[in-house]
Amino acid sequence: MTQIPVDQILTRYFSASAAGRHPATVERYRRVFDHLRLFLDREGHSTVSPDTAALLALERQFEPEGAFERILGAEELVFALPRFLSAAWLLPDFHDRLAQISLVSRLVQWLCSRELVDSRWHRHAVMQTRAAAEKARRRATT
Repeated sequence: MTQIPVDQILTRYFSASAAGRHPATVERYRRVFDHLRLFLDREGHSTVSPDTAALLALERQFEPEGAFERILGAEELVFALPRFLSAAWLLPDFHDRLAQISLVSRLVQWLCSRELVDSRWHRHAVMQTRAAAEKARRRATT
């Protein structure tokens, strides 16, 4: 599998998701995108192996912002996504929160369909993200 940096993955995915959408939806997707980037900066290191976390720490010495997105790929991203759907990281606005859940759920499918993540090899991470999306969806609508 080709290692494409997370920043390129997210830019392509969110761009494709927003194409042809109403401006209000595009703005909502932008808020989710920005929130995901903030999450990766603040907590991405806690979702990776110790060796990868050490590599992130080194990269942050040169440029603190966006290290996860610059040097890691789809596999690390898919392991981070369940935590992004935890109660602590769900956006406060109801419609933004629903967009966050939906976009992340579709992102996992998008990563698998483009073979950026092998859904068989990373089945557990894919299933965890889908379960986190379902749990967040139930919490958001009750």
